Amino acid sequence: MTQQTTGAPARSAANDAPPLTRAGSWRLEMSAINGFLLSFPLIVMLALFVVYPLIRIFIEASSDGDTFGRYATVFTNPVSRRALTTTLVDSVVVTLVATIISLTIAWTIHATSRRWVRILLWTVTLIPMWTGVIMKNYAIFIMLSKQGPVNSVLLALGVIDEPLSLLYNDTAVIVGITYSLIPYAVFSLFAAISTINLQTLTAAEALGATRTRALFGIALPVAKGGILASMALVFVLSIGFYITPVMLGGPQTAFMATLINQQLNSRYDFQGASASAAVLLIVAVLVLAVVAALVGAKTLKRAIR
Repeated sequence: MTQQTTGAPARSAANDAPPLTRAGSWRLEMSAINGFLLSFPLIVMLALFVVYPLIRIFIEASSDGDTFGRYATVFTNPVSRRALTTTLVDSVVVTLVATIISLTIAWTIHATSRRWVRILLWTVTLIPMWTGVIMKNYAIFIMLSKQGPVNSVLLALGVIDEPLSLLYNDTAVIVGITYSLIPYAVFSLFAAISTINLQTLTAAEALGATRTRALFGIALPVAKGGILASMALVFVLSIGFYITPVMLGGPQTAFMATLINQQLNSRYDFQGASASAAVLLIVAVLVLAVVAALVGAKTLKRAIR
């Protein structure tokens, strides 16, 4: 009687299973030809909208036969040299500020035990991604205007006697770009910090280490690869900003993207615009290559994803 009871479910499962018409008709692994056919539309789109435009930039820059002259002009012309310097310097400052702020946010999210703190920090982090580019820059514009909240608070506290000119300078551009890029930095840094076991820090403090020494001796070596990769990601994204420098910085803080737009639409200098874009692209590739050599390609790929 017991044997009949235990054997019934097995026979029922066997009867319910779909019959196999032939051996090996279902496989978990996809064949190479099927994988290629499924990815072929994506390959075509990447070739048309990514690879070809990048190659076209270098071809257009040397279309008049003066290959090296066009690139030299980017560094010798006062206007383009100033735009390149402004772009690189402001992007470095943005990278440092965004990394410090995002590292604090990511670490707090990982270390805190309060659920409402995590929800609040994730919400604050995601708001810039949910907001349009124009809306974000307009919000920063209102904050930094002479009648804005920043000047109003400083006047109320007696720190200043008259409103400060906080717009149309490098500081306003740095604030706007940093606000836009903090979510990207938080995501990549949190991926690196989440691998740190907090119990090891507690154990180090129990053995006599200070909190600072535990952080710099245990947490930092574990997360330094992700931190460098996050810094590279923020820098590469910041050098390509266009709307933020125009709205918050004005003509005196022109970025390379602004210069390229002027070369295309005002002076119709397609070769010069291509050379400027090529220089910017080379800078981004060099930064990614250096960071990949320092931290490894896998760490950099994980941060970018």
